[in-house]
Amino acid sequence: MDPKLSLAIDVLERVDRRLLDPASEAAVWPTGFPLLDEELGGGLRAGTLNLLAGAQGEGKTTFALQMARHSARSGRPVVFLSFEIEAEALLQKAISAEAAERSNHPSPLNVAQVRAAFEASDGDGRGLVERLGQLTGGVEALTAVSAYAHRLYIHRSTTTQTTLDVIAATVKDVLIEHGTPPLVVVDYLQKVCAPDHLLEEERVTRVTEGLKDLSIEFECPVVAISASDRAGLEPGTRMRARNMRGSTALAYEADVVLILSNKSHVVARHHLMYGANNGEHFKDWSVMTIEKNRTGRSGAEVEFRKHLDCGRFVPQGQFVAEKLVDERIYTE
Repeated sequence: MDPKLSLAIDVLERVDRRLLDPASEAAVWPTGFPLLDEELGGGLRAGTLNLLAGAQGEGKTTFALQMARHSARSGRPVVFLSFEIEAEALLQKAISAEAAERSNHPSPLNVAQVRAAFEASDGDGRGLVERLGQLTGGVEALTAVSAYAHRLYIHRSTTTQTTLDVIAATVKDVLIEHGTPPLVVVDYLQKVCAPDHLLEEERVTRVTEGLKDLSIEFECPVVAISASDRAGLEPGTRMRARNMRGSTALAYEADVVLILSNKSHVVARHHLMYGANNGEHFKDWSVMTIEKNRTGRSGAEVEFRKHLDCGRFVPQGQFVAEKLVDERIYTE
């Protein structure tokens, strides 16, 4: 019998066994952002493709890395496929973020300071512990990252070699090593290698469908960062699922679509005109729109304070109180 064919009674019995086993884990990966998890019904689900889109510089990689850190810290493996940022740079963000989370200092350890410690060339023989020890919270942050570093796999991906098959083989290796499916992060989707003879829309469609199939095959959530087309980046406009670059398949195949926007760019004009300091404080916040949510409610607007210089967002978010421009959401 085809192993992909399930009898309904077998599915019910499997769920019942899982619920009765105290050691079993629900097939949900919390993101580490409590309000977002609440709106998503607990977090990211096994077998789902979750797209994270937004303007350049808004912190998409930082947001995805924060979800990855939370997953690894909670005991689950992570595969982070990075097409743009070296592993050292991602770990610099992670160490700075861990330091900021533990600090009450008004100016906590930032990414630039950690980078300087990583890249020191004075030749005085001091290692990473000694150099970070000179920075407030540096050693504690390094210790925190080291505690989950054996579960955080960073794949240096390239547009010429990292195909869907390479991604699948990598995920399979990690699954075998840990005995549990990993959270898979792709940064970013439009750079996954696909056959050269395909047009961009065909390439993106194939990659999107392949990542969706991968999430189902390995029973894991896939978080893929998506680039925006030019229309989604125009001043005075708000990015939507239709603005993700390359293919309508992105919106249709995805189970969850999250759009990250600078609050000052999407808040209604009267808030900017009549708010304190002409709404200057809005720049410190990012609005996360749950534009599509196949397993729950769509349309929620939550906001998180940015600490991008420390490689993080403040995880305790809040619902957006102000009116935003173009409040329509994507529907199938």
